[in-house]
Amino acid sequence: MAKKLTRRDFLRISALTAAGAALAACEPTPPEVVEKTVVREEVPVEQPVVVTSTPPESEALTVQYWVAWGQLDRIWEQLEETDEYAELVKGYEVELRGSVNTEAVLTAVAAGTPPAGLSNYQYIDFMARGALRPIDDLVAISSIVKEEEFYPPNWGYGFYRGTQYGVPVLEGFLTYGLNYNARLVEEAGLDPDNPPLTWEGCLDWHRALTKFDGAGNLLQIGLDPYDAMGSYFGADHGGAFFPLSWGFKWFDNDARTFNLNNENTVEALDLMGEFYRIAGPDNIGGMRQVEGQGTWGGSFNTEAQAMIIEGYWHPGETMTEKPEVGVHNRATWAPVPEGRKGAKLAGTSLHYVIFPKDGKNSEGMFKVAEFLCTDAAAEIVFNAHGWLPPRPSFLEKVDPSVYPGLDFYFDAVPQVTDWVVPARCEIMGFVDTQFGVLREAVYRGEMTAVEAAEEFQRRCEEEYQAAGFA
Repeated sequence: MAKKLTRRDFLRISALTAAGAALAACEPTPPEVVEKTVVREEVPVEQPVVVTSTPPESEALTVQYWVAWGQLDRIWEQLEETDEYAELVKGYEVELRGSVNTEAVLTAVAAGTPPAGLSNYQYIDFMARGALRPIDDLVAISSIVKEEEFYPPNWGYGFYRGTQYGVPVLEGFLTYGLNYNARLVEEAGLDPDNPPLTWEGCLDWHRALTKFDGAGNLLQIGLDPYDAMGSYFGADHGGAFFPLSWGFKWFDNDARTFNLNNENTVEALDLMGEFYRIAGPDNIGGMRQVEGQGTWGGSFNTEAQAMIIEGYWHPGETMTEKPEVGVHNRATWAPVPEGRKGAKLAGTSLHYVIFPKDGKNSEGMFKVAEFLCTDAAAEIVFNAHGWLPPRPSFLEKVDPSVYPGLDFYFDAVPQVTDWVVPARCEIMGFVDTQFGVLREAVYRGEMTAVEAAEEFQRRCEEEYQAAGFA
């Protein structure tokens, strides 16, 4: 039976990943960075209202909160009905807007009309460009947002160059695991009790699980290695996956240099690309175009994909969104190359409320952030979506057996051999985009992995220099 996560386990994680908090205070000051103005369709928002204290209920002020997640919309009304919400957010009317893409956020920021708060975006990119309001003054008087309440890496990554910009909220536990549908695995003649732990083993399972109909149309794939956490360099989900899997550091925070043109990147791009070559790049692309079969769990829920590299949230999201599939979910260690067999990988998900400096009613948004740090909010979110906050006091109360596969992540904590502390790279969004472009060029045969690794390094160095951070 899975054990509950103890404070001793959290202390162990804290010791291994304390660098996440220390990084906030040890970086050199960059040169002045002048942002380029990008003209896009404006997102209309109301004119700013200056607030210095909580207004009386009769003068409720609007607080706009934009998030990239789509799930919060479904439970926001339930959150608003709690006593804790009524007490903390009194005097403010919150307008939650979910599924807002980065383009819309950048448009609003460039126009000087952003919302009061943002979550699930490239946090460091915003911090580094002076687009956010520091919150040290608000944290100093808060009885809820206190350092000792949070998992150290989550607290520390909310700082940039010694200034605090983010409140850790909503979700922040382990990021890496190979989740798989045990029923589909068994139907393919594979042993669900003996999952693959290496990329080579995953490739064997992928071949067995990938199916076509008589006309050659793709029906099912085993694993898309670039789906969900396999696709990611972004810091908000705990770091870059393939460098962790291959065991190297892709960005040096102190030297401010990139390490992407190396033999590990070449091997990774070739091996991960093989999954696409087996299923067919266009076939996978077509699968993604079918409604409900997108990335980050969609195709797993429809059983068009049998395996997925995901974080702890996957068991809960799958069970609540598609329980008939969720009951078959299992999880094990994320894959590593054969030469690193036995390495057990983990990171921690990093999510915040950040406060655009031109947003109105930042104080009201901070009260919303405080509410999201309460057990009342955490219980509703966990029951609805399986998300866990980065607060040991709440995690100790959780029963991981409620969602099939979640117990793996709790049991994993004392066994991890390789923890990742996300790089503090100020062009993370650019790195993510280039990774997507270049990996596709490799698996489509338009570029060799050697060429892609060289180009990846060159593009990132040039962008970093152009942005003024080198």
